[in-house]
Amino acid sequence: MYKQEVTVIDETIVGAIVNDVMEQRIGPGARLSEKFLCDRFGASRMYVRRALLTLANKGIVELQANKGASIRRPTLQQAVTLFKTRKSIESIIIKDVVLQRSDADIVTLNAHMALEEQAFINNDRHELIRLSCEFHLLIASFQNNYLLTGFMQTLVTESSLIIAMYGQHSFSNCPPSEHRHLVDAIKNQDQHIALDLMLEHLEHIEADLTLINGRGLDSSATFGV
Repeated sequence: MYKQEVTVIDETIVGAIVNDVMEQRIGPGARLSEKFLCDRFGASRMYVRRALLTLANKGIVELQANKGASIRRPTLQQAVTLFKTRKSIESIIIKDVVLQRSDADIVTLNAHMALEEQAFINNDRHELIRLSCEFHLLIASFQNNYLLTGFMQTLVTESSLIIAMYGQHSFSNCPPSEHRHLVDAIKNQDQHIALDLMLEHLEHIEADLTLINGRGLDSSATFGV
């Protein structure tokens, strides 16, 4: 019972911080105060430190002696490699999904698109960022390779860090219109068009990054004091 309780608390803390990163509520270099996290989750320092260690193992957090924890700042080379990897992995995924997709998958995608489009209309930046990330994870969930599905979570989270650090625009560079065209191609089971659209979409996101002289967020920011 105790072990189960520890696992639930760890997963809650880890999941919340991952979501904060994906929604760009906290950015690369932001320090994570143990005291703030203890207060936020009503947990002891032991649980918080376990969660931070898990996040460090996932490559989201950096732990430094006498400095504590902070959100990792991806390098330029890691950013370039990330998008090369996404193009390779998501090319495989989209081709499989076009062939395997069901009517229920299309209903799910259309429901998700309705949420994205409403967030765009409402100018709700954080919600749109979250839904944009979830769109790619949702597509990955429709294919049968669970390893690729799990890997996509890592890639999307890393993308959020990179976009927060090197993005030129403050708003989401994953417009709903591009997602909508992808959904149409999946629905029509047009593998060639779906693949082209996915690659163009990823290239558009990459093109919106400053991968020569990244601005980054203020590394002195602290998430909780």
